Amino acid sequence: MAKVEMSSSLPEYALKTFLGKRVRDTYGRSLGAIIGLSLNDYGEIEAVNIDKGNNEIQRVPVEQLTLSNDGVVVIPKWKVEVETILKQIESARKRIGSLKLLMQRETSKSLFDELLVKQERELADLREKRNVVISILQARCRELDMQIDELSKILVEIKAGKWSKEFMNRAYEITSKSIEPNLEFASREKRDLTGYLTDLAKAL
Repeated sequence: MAKVEMSSSLPEYALKTFLGKRVRDTYGRSLGAIIGLSLNDYGEIEAVNIDKGNNEIQRVPVEQLTLSNDGVVVIPKWKVEVETILKQIESARKRIGSLKLLMQRETSKSLFDELLVKQERELADLREKRNVVISILQARCRELDMQIDELSKILVEIKAGKWSKEFMNRAYEITSKSIEPNLEFASREKRDLTGYLTDLAKAL
């Protein structure tokens, strides 16, 4: 499955260019407009402030941002967490594999035994973190399933309603223009989540 490449920071000039511009998430949902930047103690941009409407402001860390041809894209927090832990698991497994190879060539194995125990303990900790992340993803999958069911039900109810043909066609046209994109956004995220759940299951 395709992965999103996430950088730890975006160029300051790029973010300033997009001030006032609307942003979307990875799946195409419109999230609002960037109305401000938050700086750390060193004057570096660490987050953007997004006006989501209805007097709601969302602060998004720069780690959740990436650039596309359409502008700034917000990566879901769960995806950042999944990518991070998958990289940590891969790194830990490589270190353990390297230590085991070195142990085969060395006569004195006590030092390597100590290092190996430490690395295996780290891998066990990562397994626990992975299980927490899996629970988060499964909960999000359930939320998306509910969204998809509710949106689909609205479309079905309009089709099944005892309306005049003219009214039904007009109502369905208006409703579907709003609902069908949201169905697609939810379906895209669900497919992504399913793929990541498979990756996490195989990781350890």
